[in-house]
Amino acid sequence: MKISKIFIYLASFLSLTVMFTCCYYLSYRHALNQFNKDAIERKEELLASIKNSLTPAPENESEENTDDTNDSLSANVQPSDVILPTTKYILETNDLKTGVTETQELNPPGYLVGLTRAQVVEYLTDYMNDLPLSEHNKGLISYELLTFSPDEIKIRKSYDADNISFMFYVAVKNGYVVVYNSDLKSIYSYTSIEAKNLPEKDRINLSQGIYIDSVEELYGLLESYSS
Repeated sequence: MKISKIFIYLASFLSLTVMFTCCYYLSYRHALNQFNKDAIERKEELLASIKNSLTPAPENESEENTDDTNDSLSANVQPSDVILPTTKYILETNDLKTGVTETQELNPPGYLVGLTRAQVVEYLTDYMNDLPLSEHNKGLISYELLTFSPDEIKIRKSYDADNISFMFYVAVKNGYVVVYNSDLKSIYSYTSIEAKNLPEKDRINLSQGIYIDSVEELYGLLESYSS
């Protein structure tokens, strides 16, 4: 009797698992198809807007001006290709310290789908100008677009761990000792140590900023301030 119940429970569990798996797969396929459709529509809208910009001027204008305008637009405005969900995305990671290069073939990330070449370059530039702390700590020094087409894009990240000269930066903010991360923007830790209570030598060092190479060194410095 117990074995029969166990079998029933097991069969029910397996049935539910199969059902949820099928539902998840169907939802994923639907989302992917919709994503692809939206990207293609964006491309068609872009091409349509460019085509409209090439429409001849009204008849009451001289033919000479019309021809000159069309020639100018034709020379400066060309249809742009965009990244589709079906585009092959190749990410190359280059470690300059070890000399090891890894290559991954992935699906294009959502934030790149629908972008033109110029927009991708702009995104990579903005990324480098405002690096996430995790990338800064790994020593990311360049983020480059190597190739671009609707069929395939290739991007390379280059890291150099030797480029990371310190982990923390200790300074004074609003009268208290504060520890910044190596990006000099985000704060690693606030402390309750008041700078005015420290010896003059320590206050001078803090006013100039103190660079710390390790967690152990950081804790040793803060402990010396607290003793």
